[in-house]
Amino acid sequence: VAIQSKQNAENELRILQSIEKRSSTGLHNVDKKIESEKEDVSDVSDNLARKNAQVESIQRLVSLAEDRINAEKELIEQTEQEIEFAEIPEEKQSAEAKLRSLTNHLQELISEIKIRQKTLKKITSEVSTFDDLKSKITTQIKKQTKSKPSLRSTLNTNHQTTMKVIKELDRRTKAEESITKTL
Repeated sequence: VAIQSKQNAENELRILQSIEKRSSTGLHNVDKKIESEKEDVSDVSDNLARKNAQVESIQRLVSLAEDRINAEKELIEQTEQEIEFAEIPEEKQSAEAKLRSLTNHLQELISEIKIRQKTLKKITSEVSTFDDLKSKITTQIKKQTKSKPSLRSTLNTNHQTTMKVIKELDRRTKAEESITKTL
């Protein structure tokens, strides 16, 4: 009976040590995964900051180009008046050449704004994608962090039970040795 009791305790100890090892490994893997995800969040945050800076820069450039368009339109109006009130053909030709130049420059500015707005739309879409990715990773980290306490609890409980079984096994081994000496 004592030998069978000792064998049962040894089996229980092996099972508990196996569970403890798996829990410890699982906890280590969770910690590694959380650390990796934190690095991912950092990378995504860096990209997000860079994209937001690009958005701000493009918005400033578009605003400046719009201001230049308004100034060009005023110059075009003035030049059209110069053409209308030109008294000599040379003044009229000069004003017409200036008008063509201003009109071309105006078209370039409009084209520049369209290109920048297209780029802005693309980058804004990327910002949205990075925001979604950051949110997903943050959610994963929260889930992993919440799963960790249960693993820690399991690990502590198993460790305490293992220590009790080891003490019980030592007690039974000493009892067995004592009985063997007595016989």
